[in-house]
Amino acid sequence: MKNQPTYRPSPTALLNPCADPIFKILFTTNSKDSHEALTLFLSDLIGQTVSDVVLQPNELAGESTTDKQAEFDINCKIDGEVVNIEMQGRNIKDDYGKRTEYHVAHLLNHYTPKGFSWEETPKAYQISILNFIFDDQEKNSFNKYLMRNEHGRTISKTLNILFLELPKVLPLNDDVQKLTEIEMWGKFFLYANRQDKQDFIKELAKANRGIQMAVRVLHSISEDELNWYRESSYWMRVSDDKTMKNAAQKAGHAEGRAEGLAEGRAEGLAEGRAEGRAEGRAEGLAEGRAEGRAEGIIEGHAKGLAEGEKNKTIEIANNAIAMGIASEQIQKMTGLSLEIIQELKKK
Repeated sequence: MKNQPTYRPSPTALLNPCADPIFKILFTTNSKDSHEALTLFLSDLIGQTVSDVVLQPNELAGESTTDKQAEFDINCKIDGEVVNIEMQGRNIKDDYGKRTEYHVAHLLNHYTPKGFSWEETPKAYQISILNFIFDDQEKNSFNKYLMRNEHGRTISKTLNILFLELPKVLPLNDDVQKLTEIEMWGKFFLYANRQDKQDFIKELAKANRGIQMAVRVLHSISEDELNWYRESSYWMRVSDDKTMKNAAQKAGHAEGRAEGLAEGRAEGLAEGRAEGRAEGRAEGLAEGRAEGRAEGIIEGHAKGLAEGEKNKTIEIANNAIAMGIASEQIQKMTGLSLEIIQELKKK
């Protein structure tokens, strides 16, 4: 019989709990260890002791044919309250916040008994382990979101959204004594399948019983070749999605660059024409003023000379009249008409 192909890299390799299908299997395997790991995990994140965890169907039907269906990684009830847990690796179009609000509201609506009093409405929790930064303005890796008014007061604390951002846990010191319970879980998800971090994983398991149970489950499910196939298929899908996204970005970049060049040329021409007109008008005004001033000076000078000559001629004529020289003789001397000379004699 030929050897069957194996997806497990080595006999000691462990599955990656950050892979969506492995995350589900880790906490929903039909075993005592898996159930205890989920119970303690929820206790650490919610901040209260959880005693009764009951798994529910992962897919919730819409309220109408036009509603979106809600499909969760892990769906359960804890002490009568409803919880959805997600391992999320991508923030598609930066809309994960909206997606989460829809899910927690749909979860509450689905499990709220019809016709019961509002006091009996259960709390709903949407817990997301995020393998990306959701809020780069918030330094803490674990954040809880509630409906509040502008003064910070909550409405009823019915809708609860909890985010654990793994990239914010990664830089934290690998010192168990300095980590919170929730940060320990973050380190577990990040390091669980890394051979070089197994000693630290053992320290986490000693400090946190929930992680101890999760480690035992991880070793057990890593023996199953089918789980390795599931993980391989998941990472293949992630690679396909990234490839398509990169191709779309490149195509969009090229298209945007072409449009930008065309728009840039059009705007450049328009701006060039506008600037040319403005500069031409300014230069024309300046030249016009300069030429006008020069012409005015020349014309004024000419007029001044003419008036000066005229005054001098009149003065000569008056002197000749005073000396008794005949009008015809004065006309020859000055070039004035006899009428003007007669008028000068009357003065």
